[in-house]
Amino acid sequence: MAATLTRWYPENLDFWLTRGRFVARRNLVCSIFALHLNFNVWMMWSIVVINLPAVGFQLSDDQRFWLVAAPPLFGAMLRIVYSMVWSWVGGATWLALSTLILLLPAIGVGFVVQDISTPFWVLFAMAALCGFGGGASASHLSHTGFFFPAARKGYALGMNAGIGNLGVSVAQLLIPLAISVPLFGHLAGAPQIWGHGEEVRQVWLQNAGFMWVPLILLGAWAAWRYGNNMAGVRLTPRDQLNVIRIPHTWYVCLLYMGTYGTFLGFAAAFPLLTSRMFPLEDVTGYLFVGPMLAALARPFGGWLSDRIAGSVVTCGAYAVMALSLVALLLTLPSSSDAGHFTAFVCVSLVLFTAAGLGNGSSYQMAPKVFLIEAGRRAAREGLDVNTAYADGSRAGTAAMNVSSVMAAFGGFFIPKTFGWSLALTHGVALAVLIFLAFYLVALGVCIWQYARPHAVVRV
Repeated sequence: MAATLTRWYPENLDFWLTRGRFVARRNLVCSIFALHLNFNVWMMWSIVVINLPAVGFQLSDDQRFWLVAAPPLFGAMLRIVYSMVWSWVGGATWLALSTLILLLPAIGVGFVVQDISTPFWVLFAMAALCGFGGGASASHLSHTGFFFPAARKGYALGMNAGIGNLGVSVAQLLIPLAISVPLFGHLAGAPQIWGHGEEVRQVWLQNAGFMWVPLILLGAWAAWRYGNNMAGVRLTPRDQLNVIRIPHTWYVCLLYMGTYGTFLGFAAAFPLLTSRMFPLEDVTGYLFVGPMLAALARPFGGWLSDRIAGSVVTCGAYAVMALSLVALLLTLPSSSDAGHFTAFVCVSLVLFTAAGLGNGSSYQMAPKVFLIEAGRRAAREGLDVNTAYADGSRAGTAAMNVSSVMAAFGGFFIPKTFGWSLALTHGVALAVLIFLAFYLVALGVCIWQYARPHAVVRV
């Protein structure tokens, strides 16, 4: 059972070196493994949905985009609860319980994809259950951060978030392999006949869900056995309500939504979008690369921000993302052009990488913005500096919780906008133009609020 720590002093060097760092690292490993699994399950449908028509499911474009948009939508909603509930249940206890909850979508998906008569609402419900994987980072990152001193907090959270985000690309790499073999023999059920063009073969689509079950059980057991709860930590809705009145909360929220939302949204939509735009191309081997580049670029974006400035890196990321969308428009097929598949993939990889860099840089901006504002307030009103900085740190954390929730909604809006654009115009150019307009607005906000020479807060 997860033990509760009643005394924890990570800023005390002697305590940290003799005991603290070992306990902190153990909890970090448990959190990384669990968060990675959550992302595996969260983005499962990005691969499942492109295989459904090939095994006999009759689904419209709009329905398929709904299936990839549902997990981010419900994941974003769950983040509101997850960001606080861990502090009341206990961090390690919640880590174990929230990991066990993943059994519902993992097993559920494994059963429903075996019957092509399964109604759309059941498929949608299973996709929505995968949203449990989306709520995890709101609790896992907050819990892990309390174990580390300020000087090591960035490293710990970067490792946790970075390796966790890699769960998207790992799922998109492993699921196509797992469904091609009888991974569990007759225990998992009979194979389906997969057909696309002249290619016909057997697949075990149920493995897309069942393959995670043993790992989920292992992750839950590890968190329960080796994790620790932290006494005296209680987060309330008041913390979030206080910061939503502050304009800077919404500025950093906008910036983080554009970068993290792009990572999530395009990771969810890219497999379906690519197969829809280029139906004659085999896209399986390319699907995991973009999310992998974004996940790997995230810690580099934070590192670069510490050496240049977070606002400069974020502005650069948005500029590259905007240019990538312009280039993407030129690669799309039209009534007179079959499109340019290789260029489409290459431009998409640039977009993923820029989003990852901006993800890392915008994430580290919020704490700095609120700490600078806290320091100014202390000087202006004669407040105790330590108390002011503590309040600023708490406000920055709450602001990032709000940003995390809003950013996850980007994972819903991007695939749903693609589906809406296809239904309305039979193409995705309109959706790309909407995203381009958003990037330009975010770039303008970043320059005006944080990057220009006379900005109110330069970070």
